[in-house]
Amino acid sequence: MPTTRSYSNAFEVQDLTAPLLIVPNEFGLINQLGLFQTQGITTHTLTFETDEQSIGLIPDQTRGVRNIVNSDGTRRVFAVPTVHHPLDDYVSPSDLVGKRAYGSDNQEIEAAVLQRKLERVRKSHAYTVEKARAQMITAGTVYSPNGTVSVDVYSLLGVARKSIDSVLGTATTEIQEKLEEGVAHCMDNIKNGGTVDEVIMLCSPEYFAKFVRHAKISEAFKYFQSTQLPLRERLGGMARFRSFIYNNITLVEYRTDPANPLIPAGKAYMLPRGVDNFLTSFYSPANKMSLVGTIGEEAYAFSYRDPKDEGIVLQSEHNAVHMCSRPAAIVEFTSSN
Repeated sequence: MPTTRSYSNAFEVQDLTAPLLIVPNEFGLINQLGLFQTQGITTHTLTFETDEQSIGLIPDQTRGVRNIVNSDGTRRVFAVPTVHHPLDDYVSPSDLVGKRAYGSDNQEIEAAVLQRKLERVRKSHAYTVEKARAQMITAGTVYSPNGTVSVDVYSLLGVARKSIDSVLGTATTEIQEKLEEGVAHCMDNIKNGGTVDEVIMLCSPEYFAKFVRHAKISEAFKYFQSTQLPLRERLGGMARFRSFIYNNITLVEYRTDPANPLIPAGKAYMLPRGVDNFLTSFYSPANKMSLVGTIGEEAYAFSYRDPKDEGIVLQSEHNAVHMCSRPAAIVEFTSSN
């Protein structure tokens, strides 16, 4: 165990114990579940086109009579700007001179300070992406807290959100029927020319707790056996994120900061999983001359030593818009009691 000079007596030394690290929880469940695809673009504006195809029944006719009934789809073009998220830091001589390294009695060094600051920057960008993705799922809006970009995909595409009251406080509620109503809505509104292979529900802790305590669910949850057992019991593994498979639907409890929940309290959101081009994160290039016309990356970090040798400037940014191409396929679940 290292020793350090006593804080109360300069002529004494004392043991330096291991540092007590107080680290905020990192929330990245949506990223871990792979709900969003990622795609780089070369401009700061995402332009996409919708093509609403139609299929009609063909009436019968007397032979020799031709009837033209086919028609092209309805096309529309939309433009959505990416949101600019910059975050900078600075390393100055005061970060090094006379400073003891974290958890050590050695002198602080430049490389360690840079690494520590860049790690915090990286985690902040990751948390921002998670928040933005969650907001697109739960509200259908682009995350832009300062209002530099304002987009509501429901208004943009002219569709409405489906909401189902689960009535979880009533013992006689047919929960399976509520879930089947949600699944049917997902399948009817994904409109990708195929079927939905998997459905997932992201649940707030309040909704998940009510769901698994319901009279028609509690026994199934009690005896639920799978490789995800540690998630259910909160023992080991990803203890914050319990999951439960019921009626071929995977319910996942997303426990985040209670003061700033990523899933609104008392709600859950059902959505198809594994559908191509359903949820996509688009990234545009950083605001640097050398990156003009390049394909955007998920995040950028740059460091510049001050020409006066007075410090190191750290610059970082990510430019993204997280989109849902078929928002009508997301179903909101609540419980009025």
